[in-house]
Amino acid sequence: MPVSVSSEQNLGDSMVATGFACLRSYLEDNNLQRFCRIAQRTTGQRRFGSAAMDICMVADAQLDAYWEQELNLYDVAAGALIAMEAGATVTDFKGNPGIFPEQILVTNGKLLEQILPLM
Repeated sequence: MPVSVSSEQNLGDSMVATGFACLRSYLEDNNLQRFCRIAQRTTGQRRFGSAAMDICMVADAQLDAYWEQELNLYDVAAGALIAMEAGATVTDFKGNPGIFPEQILVTNGKLLEQILPLM
């Protein structure tokens, strides 16, 4: 059965995921403030610990959006391809399309414009 992104159109009703890598805790932008902004505007937040799995969960409509930063290409490339094939948008935090391991935002496409200002 083919996978497809969710049809959720309202960020307030969405389930999102992100990650916080402990090896990057020295960064001034460590994702905590971004997480707090988004958590206040979504129904639920998850942290599974695998970028590839999180991205595939967006592709399979189990999540509506996922973002993380300071990853490697091997963390996101396969999942991003699967997600794009399922109809997801894959961008950086400014909305530029493409696979950016430094900043990746994967959405069902319908939530992109709502979540971008929070990035």
